[in-house]
Amino acid sequence: MIDPSKVVSDQYKASIVTTDSGKVYTGRILNDADGKLTILTDPVDATKVVTVDKDDIDEVLPSPTSLMPAKLLNQLNKEEVLDLLAFLMSRGNPADPLFAK
Repeated sequence: MIDPSKVVSDQYKASIVTTDSGKVYTGRILNDADGKLTILTDPVDATKVVTVDKDDIDEVLPSPTSLMPAKLLNQLNKEEVLDLLAFLMSRGNPADPLFAK
């Protein structure tokens, strides 16, 4: 959350797909079948999907940056950050001692 691009899980890794015509798509590859790549280009909007013929692809590279926006915690105050950390560390269990003030 603090530095989302420091370590990116393969589960959330984005790819940079460049076509022979010079178009560049950045996103998560959802499907690689039948000679086509299906790419989710907007992690917030599941309808933003592009399908590219593999024959038209020049290269596919891993993206060095995370799909998670940088500075995401900046919009929260100290108490909200602490509440979020308590929630994550307790795995959402409100009876966990981490929720005690």
